[in-house]
Amino acid sequence: MNQEHQAVPTGGQPRIGEYRDDLHAETLEDIQIGEYGYKFRTLEGLMLPPYVTPSRYQVSRTIATRPDDVCYCSFPKSGSTWLANILYLILNDGVAAEDRTLRSCLHWMESSWTYPRGREEVETLPSPRIFKSHMPYRMALAGGPESSHCKYIYIARNPKDVCVSYFHFESGKAWSGKYHGPWEHWLRIFLEGQVQRGNWFDHVLSWWEHRQAKNLLFLRYEDLKRDFEGQLGLIARYLGRDLSDEVVARIKNATSFARMKTTPFSNHTQISDFEGFFRKGEIGSWKDQFTVAQSEEFDRHYRERMAGQSLRFAFE
Repeated sequence: MNQEHQAVPTGGQPRIGEYRDDLHAETLEDIQIGEYGYKFRTLEGLMLPPYVTPSRYQVSRTIATRPDDVCYCSFPKSGSTWLANILYLILNDGVAAEDRTLRSCLHWMESSWTYPRGREEVETLPSPRIFKSHMPYRMALAGGPESSHCKYIYIARNPKDVCVSYFHFESGKAWSGKYHGPWEHWLRIFLEGQVQRGNWFDHVLSWWEHRQAKNLLFLRYEDLKRDFEGQLGLIARYLGRDLSDEVVARIKNATSFARMKTTPFSNHTQISDFEGFFRKGEIGSWKDQFTVAQSEEFDRHYRERMAGQSLRFAFE
């Protein structure tokens, strides 16, 4: 049996086996190992997970999109799975399929592992299709908003919470080379942009700078947490959908953190190494990890990089 898809059904879908270089890396020559075993490959100057392969990246850049497609984008651990669930439910009247998982309803063209969709398969699927991407603007799916008619949605989260969540997500995982560095090391390489997906500031600001594009909606995780119904309405209008009060209530219930963490449709437990995918989902949980000195150092770096930018985040 193919090691990628082990016969342990979850929500009617096969279990996805652990990342393996021999199955998912495509080529081993360009894989690098950094401090504490941190594994990555570099494409167009950007550090990436080894399952983002050259050929998959090329497909992601050249896939033909349609006006009613939607591609949600983010730096990792910024609320993208929450957003994906919201998007799926908006497009399906607030009802999740009982025989599928959220993963099986999405298309991550740059990945050879958890969403292994081929170009031909995706091109035959009915509209609207939901694409996922963790790329910066210059490496966006289908060339990005300037080249594609697809509707793009970018979600950003305050970088302290991202940094902590990403540390826990990358530690000990097969795709990261079983990274075993201490928090102090992770904080340093995060600020230096030497983590998979690169520099958080470069990534977020690359999309923020194009926020006026007619087919790009820029969201903040904290706004979605604090004004869910208002942000839900904003997303729905952007997608050309009019939601009834009943559908809004269904979506709100189905996308609560507690519900997503325990529901097979959305909790990602069918993917090996994703068992702890959902941690806290709170604003300000970074306080449990940062020392005062680390927080002050991060704040200095944040002020330098965000100087002159109108983008602001809530940190608590």
